[in-house]
Amino acid sequence: NKRTMKKIYLSIAALALTGGLFAQSPLKVGHYDFATSAKHTPGAITTIDNRGVESADRVDYYTENFDAMTALDGVGTNWLAETATGPCDFELTSTGHANDAGSTFTIPALTTSTPTKWILIDSDSNGSSGTAEVATLTSPTIDVSGTAGTAPLKLEFDQFFAEWESAPDYDSCYVEISDDDGATWSEIRVNDGVGRDSRPNPETISLNISPYVTPPYDQLKIRFRWEASWAYGWQIDNVKIAELPDNDLKVTTVFRGDLVNSYMYSKVPAAQATEFVIGADIQNIGFADQTNIVLDWEIFDPSMASIGSGTSTATLASLANGENDTIWVSTGVTPTAIGDYTIDFSARSTDFTDDEPANNDMTDTDFELTDYIYASDYGTATSSFYNWAGNSNGAASIGNIFTITADGVVGAVDAELNDNANVVDQIIIHYIYKYNGIDAFELEAETDEYNTVASDEGEIVRLVFDAPVDVVAGDIILVCAGHFGGDPSAGWELSGKVASGAVRGTLEDGSFASLLNPTAPVVRAVMLDFTGEEEIEKMEQFSVYPNPAEDLLVVDLTLIKSENTVVNVLDITGKVVETVNLGTVNGQKKLNINLDNYTSGLYFIEMTNEEAAQRWIQEHAHDFPNSLEVS
Repeated sequence: NKRTMKKIYLSIAALALTGGLFAQSPLKVGHYDFATSAKHTPGAITTIDNRGVESADRVDYYTENFDAMTALDGVGTNWLAETATGPCDFELTSTGHANDAGSTFTIPALTTSTPTKWILIDSDSNGSSGTAEVATLTSPTIDVSGTAGTAPLKLEFDQFFAEWESAPDYDSCYVEISDDDGATWSEIRVNDGVGRDSRPNPETISLNISPYVTPPYDQLKIRFRWEASWAYGWQIDNVKIAELPDNDLKVTTVFRGDLVNSYMYSKVPAAQATEFVIGADIQNIGFADQTNIVLDWEIFDPSMASIGSGTSTATLASLANGENDTIWVSTGVTPTAIGDYTIDFSARSTDFTDDEPANNDMTDTDFELTDYIYASDYGTATSSFYNWAGNSNGAASIGNIFTITADGVVGAVDAELNDNANVVDQIIIHYIYKYNGIDAFELEAETDEYNTVASDEGEIVRLVFDAPVDVVAGDIILVCAGHFGGDPSAGWELSGKVASGAVRGTLEDGSFASLLNPTAPVVRAVMLDFTGEEEIEKMEQFSVYPNPAEDLLVVDLTLIKSENTVVNVLDITGKVVETVNLGTVNGQKKLNINLDNYTSGLYFIEMTNEEAAQRWIQEHAHDFPNSLEVS
């Protein structure tokens, strides 16, 4: 195990709720939103966390975080901002993009470790359609001859950048280097073809500048150059010149699922679980070629018990400076316990010792084995979809493709509406399609139409099919949420990067469209049959994990819809040791209980509400053992 702590085993006590869930009863959960505006393709920018940021110890010969700077005027040791063409300048900022009043599309500020000030060029706010923009930001003369000597150098900086269009006249970012006090310049183009979806915030750019500079390194200058036409912009901070280590590998991205042969899911029903196939994109940011690169991995279940580890048999024979490639591993591990899984990745060369090993590692925590929910999204919304480009205000739908690995049913579709008042009083509908095995998805079923209300804003709405749709192993299905057009129209949240082609939907004429660089819509397949009493009873129960629990207990109420809801924790004698009053629960709710102050032992969890005349207790002894180990 990663950790050795007290273990608390749980027995579950569940309360039957009065009434059932009907076909058009919406279940909801709230999320934050980056919405969309008329200028931009809907859902144009999404971000991921700062897992790509290097945290290794390093020797920095020159650093600039801009926090103490008052102006970009080139005076003394200041940097100089100059504009050759157009209305956009590099500027100091402490807030990021202006995100002008009236615009509903929000571009995030750079997430920087030195947040007082940083550099911004705000093409989104200051630019205009068809107007060329050329601007530069030039450093003062930098002398690192005394410390750098003749060592190879790297230039690093933190950034947030999302690409509007990959064309020379839209948004091009350059880093220029001079070793003769600006008399001559060499340039490196960065950020070309990176797209808009799932952009790191922040992202550390590391460039080998050794080919462009010659010792003694006493007349160095750095220049950032922007060329665009009403794009988003570029945010920069923490500029560094440091010694370039000989051996430095970096894990830049990790994957669950071979993206050539399968899709990358965040939630998988237990009945559909398959072997973990994992991968990591590895980049050489060191000076020397790195050879015989392997990937070490370990998988932990919801209790953080290790359920598999190993080293890839596949290797990357060689990576030169700046090159990257992906190693894939078939782990032989299939998840079985309901809850969240953790996967650790670590890259290394078997021929060299890494000089900065901290950036060789990455952890993935975005996979959950569920009872019945199939999803690709990561839960916290980062952008929104309203319509496909060129579809104007026509009817549209969007959703995710899911691969069926075992026979079952799809009884409903969950979809999260955008957190925007425009989604209120709109007619929506959910669909399920099956791939015909030849060339197209064909409609299998649709729900009744549903008219959204104010309480649906920013919430998950569940619409149930009149009859469950049978699926068999080998089926490929597409579940979609749709609207009937108009201005405004309903829109749905997007969250989490998935494989190209995994996000599809329909235009007004019924033809299909897909996202080439997609962010997953929060549109999920619900693999339950809602037509019988047995299924209704399943919906009205809750689950608890992990079991045994160590420091945190999750009470999963995603099947519950009730008022005056109370969760009690009882000890073995029946004494209530903790009470949480939740009030109204509208589905998709998870309650975290901190166990730091609990002693080891057996506990019971119960849920009560005022709709029920008495509590109905059900113990799941087969799922939650009545025994305890302390280690």
